[in-house]
Amino acid sequence: MARLIILARHGSVRQVNLAGPITTIGRSHSNNVCIDSDRVSRHHAAIQWTGEHYILTDMGSRNGTYVNRERVRAHELTNGDVILVGDCQLRFLCNRRVDVPVDALRLMPAADEFLQLVPSR
Repeated sequence: MARLIILARHGSVRQVNLAGPITTIGRSHSNNVCIDSDRVSRHHAAIQWTGEHYILTDMGSRNGTYVNRERVRAHELTNGDVILVGDCQLRFLCNRRVDVPVDALRLMPAADEFLQLVPSR
């Protein structure tokens, strides 16, 4: 599961789990991640899950969106990336473990059956 660790300018720290296909970031309370700062646009950025990657997109913000100190319009996020939105720092953390669909697990043989299929040395 992906999450953001949010370090606000006044020293507060909070964690937000990214749930759903799009997570919006901005000063407006209509965003999934609301940041109370005049340097953050009302609708500053969004993080979208494409099914394979998380993509951060700047939404035309006044002060820009930065990843690892580089200004970006769109950027594929990787574990540990530091995102700067206004004067707020966010750390993107993602466990890259692939979740297997429940139906796929039903197709796997039971552990005992599998061990019988493996040739002994």
